[in-house]
Amino acid sequence: MGTGALVVAIASLLVVWVLCIAFPLRLGALWAVVVPFTIAFCVYWAPVEAGSDTSEYSAWQLLIVGSWFIAGFVPSVILVLYLRRRRRT
Repeated sequence: MGTGALVVAIASLLVVWVLCIAFPLRLGALWAVVVPFTIAFCVYWAPVEAGSDTSEYSAWQLLIVGSWFIAGFVPSVILVLYLRRRRRT
C-alpha cells in the first residue's frame, strides 16, 4: 500500500502543478480533489485491466483508494495553497 500511495502523491503533485499553471488558479481546489481521486482509482484498478482477478480488488477498493486519495490530496492542497500565496505577492 505504501508504494501506491507514493505514486499517487507524486503523480498528483505533478498533475495539479501543471493544471494550476495552465488554468486559472481559482480551479486549484477542484484539481486538488479530482486529480488524486482519479489517479488513485486508476492505479488501483490497473492490475485488473492487465488481467488480474477482480474479486479480491473489489473487497478492498474503498480502503485502498481512500487512503491513496488522502496521500495525494494532502500534498496537492498544500501545493495549491503555496501557489495561491506565491501569486499574491
